[in-house]
Amino acid sequence: MNQSKLNQSIKSLLLSSIGFLLASGIATAQVEKNSDLFKTLAAKDSILFKIGFNKCEVDRSAELMFDDLEFYHDNSGISNSKKEFIEAMESGICRDNNPEKIYRCLVEESLEVFAMYDSGKLYGALQNGKHFFSTDENMTYEKTDNYALFSHLWIIDDGKWKLKRVISYNHVSKVEKGNTKKISVSKDILETYSGKYMSNTGEAIISIKDNTLQLSAGEMIVVLNATSENMFSHPKAPLTFEFIKNDKEEIIKMIVRENGKIAEEVKKIKN
Repeated sequence: MNQSKLNQSIKSLLLSSIGFLLASGIATAQVEKNSDLFKTLAAKDSILFKIGFNKCEVDRSAELMFDDLEFYHDNSGISNSKKEFIEAMESGICRDNNPEKIYRCLVEESLEVFAMYDSGKLYGALQNGKHFFSTDENMTYEKTDNYALFSHLWIIDDGKWKLKRVISYNHVSKVEKGNTKKISVSKDILETYSGKYMSNTGEAIISIKDNTLQLSAGEMIVVLNATSENMFSHPKAPLTFEFIKNDKEEIIKMIVRENGKIAEEVKKIKN
């Protein structure tokens, strides 16, 4: 077996192991929350997010990652390296012209750690938890309208804990999961929204699918729910998309809101 195929086999085995642990509930070796291992990885999580994400000190996060970091996100796809992930951070939430800061908040009591051994020797750990995101740094889980789950695979490298694999999943809007009413919008109106849009972070395509709109932006492809004639919502995230007309009844832009606050205005550039 050549080196490339061997590396791929190792990756597949690691990801399969994570999935097996999550799905089967067999991982009974959760470490105590007062243990050194739990406290060490909780501190690493704090550096990743309280410093690297919330304060946008991206270099601090990068120090904790392997170069071949793989990041799997259930809405925005896959990042295949530390470099790719950091570039996405710097051009996205941590860009200089970002109009509104987004904060990650950990649900402290949800954090759990499972030690991983090879022939009795500790070599890594799986860290699971729940978190949510808000434009309010002081938001609480009880008041937020969204949450997600995460699994981080940490490996000991030359005596230091480093992040090897990330799975971010189950991004759910409490509002959407609850009682937001969906409506039908005529195809003629939907067609006026279709086309290419451009923002500071890149290109987005709006198209028609299953009698509603589909948003394609990079690796993310999602079918939106209509909540009014010109307002649509993400099925699993606290995002809404409002289409704006000019005096000639032409669609000129799309306003993106997160948790009810404007996150971005995206100009329509082509039908």
